[in-house]
Amino acid sequence: MKNRSFGRNITVLSIFLAFMGMGVVDPILPDIALKLGANHWQVEMLFSAYIFMMAFMMLPAGVLAVKFGDKRVMATGLGLVALFATLCSFATSIVDLSLYRAGWGFSNALFFATALIILIALSNEYHKAVGLFEGAIGFGISAGPLLGGFLGEHSWRFPFLATGILSLCAFIAVLFFVKVPNDNKRKSVKLEDLKALFTNRKFILISFSAMLYFYGFIVILAYSPLVVNLNPVEMGLLFFGWGLALACGSIVISTKLESLYEVKQIIPVTILIFALILFIIMNVESKALMSMLIILSGLLSGINNSVLTSYVMEVNFEKNIISGGFNFLRWMGAGTAPILSGFIAGKFNNMHLPFLVAAILSIISFLLLFSLRKAK
Repeated sequence: MKNRSFGRNITVLSIFLAFMGMGVVDPILPDIALKLGANHWQVEMLFSAYIFMMAFMMLPAGVLAVKFGDKRVMATGLGLVALFATLCSFATSIVDLSLYRAGWGFSNALFFATALIILIALSNEYHKAVGLFEGAIGFGISAGPLLGGFLGEHSWRFPFLATGILSLCAFIAVLFFVKVPNDNKRKSVKLEDLKALFTNRKFILISFSAMLYFYGFIVILAYSPLVVNLNPVEMGLLFFGWGLALACGSIVISTKLESLYEVKQIIPVTILIFALILFIIMNVESKALMSMLIILSGLLSGINNSVLTSYVMEVNFEKNIISGGFNFLRWMGAGTAPILSGFIAGKFNNMHLPFLVAAILSIISFLLLFSLRKAK
């Protein structure tokens, strides 16, 4: 039992470290642009290349996990995260850096598609495992800007190098201390299985709802810093607070709610409240009020992320493939958000308009989930 508990803690720590990489570039983007002579579009690709590659590789990663085992694929992903993060610190051009970030996203897909399955296998409570998973992601995403901001004051290369070293430590810990029961004892996945999954009504409705909602989730994370207009240290602290709220929603509140209600009763309500927060942010000018609303949105996002994951994992199918397919769709929505939000704001000369778009998409997400709730 102690070995399983220790293995679970190592896995949670690894999730945290792996997802620091998503936000580590935010505070150092201006310095990267200056030192490597890159324009705005080129530095934005550091974020987009990472997310899109991660999204595209989610489903293949799930298939590989079924064939080779969860631990083997997760450890490979962590090792590659360490490699590509370190390579980023030695990049000499924006093209090199973008390619390494894409490799980093590929590595994270291998890790992401298997970490939840391992946590479930090492936990006594299914919903607690999901909460730990989403909470660790939130902490990791929020810690990234802090790491990038404080180490980036000395050099933009240091945050990448530090992430590489920490990920290497996590890789070694997973390799030696995480023991997964019944790993690699599942049937192989065929094309017919994937077709069956992507024609499953419940899976499609939940996954497309998550894709629309995740657009708004990333608008808060990646676009709102352009509107709230704080200095890098203040921004890092704000999103650390956002991450704490996200973790609280994922680990504490969602677990409590799921003990009282069915997930199909919870998620339409929390998505609707999230949409309302986006509508309010759209009309706010005060930095202090906007900061409070961003942190509050983190609390709702923590609940939404955990409950959506719990909901989709109820589908009667191979869990690795559900995880891969679900994360492919939701992160596609996430990858679109930064690029499209910047385009909308520039095209219509309105910095607040992307929040309206995100709110409308969240309303559509609510309607899809509500239709599933009403179905037998």
